[in-house]
Amino acid sequence: MLTRLARLSLRKSLPLVLGFFALIFTLLLTTLYLPRTIDKELHAWRSHTNQLLVLLQSTLSDHLRHGRQAELETALADFASLQGIRWAMVADPQLRVLATTRLGLAPRHLGISAEQVQAQMASGHPAWLEQAGRRYLAVLPLGQTLQRSEESGKALLVDLDFNPLLDRTRFEAWLYLGQILVLLLLLGMLLNRLYHSLITRRLARIDRAARRFAADQEPQPAAVEGHDEIGQLAGTFSQMMSQLHERQQALQDSEQLMRELFDSSPVGMLVVGSGLCIEQANPAAATLFGCAPADLPGKRPRDHLLKGDSLKRLLRTPANTPVELTGLRQGRELPLEVTWTPFMRDGTRHYLLLLRDISARLQAEHRLRFLAHFDPLTHLANRHCLVQRLEQLLAAGTPLSLLFLDIDHFKRINDTLGHEVGDRLLVEIAQRLTRLVPEQALVARSGGDEFLLLLEKRTAEQACELAEALLRGFKAPLQVGQYECFVTPSIGIAGCDGQGDATDLLKQADLALYAAKDAGRNRLAIYSRPLGEAAERRLQLEHELRRALDQQEFVLHYQAQVDDQGRPQVMEALLRWHSPTRGLVLPGEFIPVLEESGMIIEATRWVFREACRQARRWAEQGHALRIAVNLSPLDFRQADLAGSLLAILEEEQPPAGSLELEITESALLDAGDEVQKTLARLKAVGMPLLLDDFGTGYASLTYLQQFPFDGIKIDRQFVAGLPESEHSVALVRGILTMARHLGLHVVAEGVSNERQAAFLRFNGCPSLQGYHYCRPQSAADIERSWSQEPPSGLQPLGH
Repeated sequence: MLTRLARLSLRKSLPLVLGFFALIFTLLLTTLYLPRTIDKELHAWRSHTNQLLVLLQSTLSDHLRHGRQAELETALADFASLQGIRWAMVADPQLRVLATTRLGLAPRHLGISAEQVQAQMASGHPAWLEQAGRRYLAVLPLGQTLQRSEESGKALLVDLDFNPLLDRTRFEAWLYLGQILVLLLLLGMLLNRLYHSLITRRLARIDRAARRFAADQEPQPAAVEGHDEIGQLAGTFSQMMSQLHERQQALQDSEQLMRELFDSSPVGMLVVGSGLCIEQANPAAATLFGCAPADLPGKRPRDHLLKGDSLKRLLRTPANTPVELTGLRQGRELPLEVTWTPFMRDGTRHYLLLLRDISARLQAEHRLRFLAHFDPLTHLANRHCLVQRLEQLLAAGTPLSLLFLDIDHFKRINDTLGHEVGDRLLVEIAQRLTRLVPEQALVARSGGDEFLLLLEKRTAEQACELAEALLRGFKAPLQVGQYECFVTPSIGIAGCDGQGDATDLLKQADLALYAAKDAGRNRLAIYSRPLGEAAERRLQLEHELRRALDQQEFVLHYQAQVDDQGRPQVMEALLRWHSPTRGLVLPGEFIPVLEESGMIIEATRWVFREACRQARRWAEQGHALRIAVNLSPLDFRQADLAGSLLAILEEEQPPAGSLELEITESALLDAGDEVQKTLARLKAVGMPLLLDDFGTGYASLTYLQQFPFDGIKIDRQFVAGLPESEHSVALVRGILTMARHLGLHVVAEGVSNERQAAFLRFNGCPSLQGYHYCRPQSAADIERSWSQEPPSGLQPLGH
C-alpha cells in the first residue's frame, strides 16, 4: 500500500491516507464502541433498576405487613413512573392482583405462570425473566413464607422495557460518531491545507528548482522560506546545487585544461583502445612520427609507428616503467622512451602511452661518458680513466711505469698571451706527446698543464729513456697561431713490478715531479725512498705545526737593533717553536712549512698579538722599546690584513708607536691597489714600515717609490763582505747615501764582528743588528739583563 501511495503525488496521498484512517475509525466505532456502549448502558440500567427494586421491595413488604393498601398503590405508581418501567403489580402466588399500575392486566397477559412465580418466591431471591426485544419481567418476593402449605407470601412483578433507553443510547452513539467524523473531515481539510502550505507547495518549489537545474545546469535558489526542516532542506539543496555547479564548472575547466595539456604537452601522448588502435593523439606525438594529429587515430602503433614487436614488449613490462623502444618516423628509426598506463573508459580498458624522443639524451649520455673518461680540450684520457686502467694493470700484476709531466712556467704563457692561446698550446702539447710516446702507452691529462703517461711492461730504464726523449722532443718550439712558444717539461717517474696501490704510485710520481722542479726544471727525476721519507717527514712536521698552533707551543725571542753607541732601540720579534718532541726548533726548519700550508697567516696573528702584549708589559716596567714584527707574503693574500691587525691593536691596547712592521720584497710582487691600501691603513695608525732584505729582490727602488716605507734593512749578504769586499763596500755606501737623501731609516742586519760594525758606524748607519751585539733571547732573559744595565729610551726613526 505504501508503495502505491508513493506513486501518487502528495496532494492525493494525504487525503487518501486521512480517508483511510477515517474509515478505520468508523469501523472500529461501529464494531467495537457501539456494542460495548449499549451493553454498558444496559448493564448500568439493570444495576440501577436492581437497586430501585430492592428499595421498593423493602417498602412494599412494610406496607403489606401493616396493611397499608393506599400507600402500597402510591409506591407502585411512583415506581412505574420511572423510565423503562411499563407496569408494576403486587400479586399472590396464584397471580391474583393485589395492587397494580395498569388496569385490566390479566394473569394470562403476564407471560409467566403461577408455578414460576411460586418457584421464584420459594428461592427468596429476585429474578429477571427475559422477554422478547430487550424486555424483562422482574419477580421479587415480598414477605416470608412460613410453611409450604401456607400461602402467606406475595410477589412484586415489574415489566421492564429497555428498548427506548437503548434506542436513545444508540442514537447518541451515532450522533457522537457523526460529530467525530465531521471533526475528522474538518481536521483533514485543515491538515491538508496546512500540509499543502507547509510541505507540498514548498517541496514543489524545490522540485521545480531541481528540474530547472537538471535542465540548464544553472543553480537557481528555491523560493522557500522558513527555518524548519524543509527550509533547511531548501538551503542545503541550494548549497548542493551551487557546489554541484562549481564542481561541474571545475570539472569542465579541468577537462578543458586536460585537453589543452594533452594538446600542448611536449611529450607525445597516444590513447590506445582495447583493440590496440590509436583513438587519440596529441600534436607532440604527431611531430614525433612526422605526420598530422588527424592521421594517427585508427592506426596500430605496431604497424607504422613502432619497430617490430616493440608494442608487445612494452605491454609485457610493468605499468609506468620507462622502456626504450625504436620508433619509425617516415621510415627512419627514432629512439624513444615509452611509458604505458592502463585506465578504464566507458567500462573498457584503454592505455595511455607517453613517448619521448631521447636522441638528445642519448647524445648527452654519450657526451657524459666521454667526459667521464676523456679530457674535453685535448681529447686525451683524463685522470679518472688513467687511474682505472692503472688499477686494472695492478690487479693483473702487470709491471708498469708512470710518468708525471708538468709544463714549466705555463702560467706565464696564460698571463701574457691569454687563456685561449694557453688552451691551444695545451692541445699542441698533447698532440706532440701522442707522437713521441709508444702506441700502447696511455697518455692522459691530469688537469691544468699536467700530463700522465702510463707505460705497460716497461722498466725504469725504459721509462727514463722515454722521458729523455720527451725532453729532447720539446726543445723544438710549438706554433700556436702567430706565436712561437718554447716550453719545457719537468718529469717525475715512478714504477712498480705489478704490486702496489694506484694512489701510492701516483703520489710517488708526484713527489718525483716536485723533485725535478726543485732541481731546476726541464729535467727528470725518479722516485726513490728518500723522496718518500722526506715527504713523510714534511707531512709529519705539518701535523705537528697544526698541533703547535692549537696547543700554544710557539714562543717569541727578541733580537735588539742598537744605535751607534750600542744602545737597543728596537726589538725584532722572532718566532720559535718549543716542540715537546723536537725541543727548541729554529725558524728555518718550520717557517717554510707554515708558508706552504697557509698556517703562516694564523701564526702571524699570534705573533702580532704577543708582541702587543709584550710591548705593553715592557712599557708598564718603564722600558719604552719598539717591537718589530715580520709579515709574510701570504699575509697579504688574506681578505683584510689591515683590519685583522687593527682589531688586535684595539683589543690589546699597546702603547702608541710601540710596534713596527717589516715587509719583504717578495710580499710586494704583483702587488696591486689592495696592498697599497693595506700599507697606508697600517701606517696611518702610527706603525712604521720597513722594507726587509733590501737589495735582494727585483725592483727594490721601485718599491721605495710606490709604497710609504719609513726605512730599509740591508740584507746580511751585503754586510757579510764588509769591509774586505769592494763590491759590498760600494753597495752598502750607495744604499746609505740613497737612504739619507730619501729620509729613510737604515738597519744593517747580520753584523757579526767589530770590523763590520765599525765600517757601518763610520759610514753613518743609524741601526745595527746581529750576533756581534746579542743573539735572540726570550723576554725573561732580556729582562734579567736589564737589571744590570737598563736600555735607553725609545727614539723615533731617523734619529
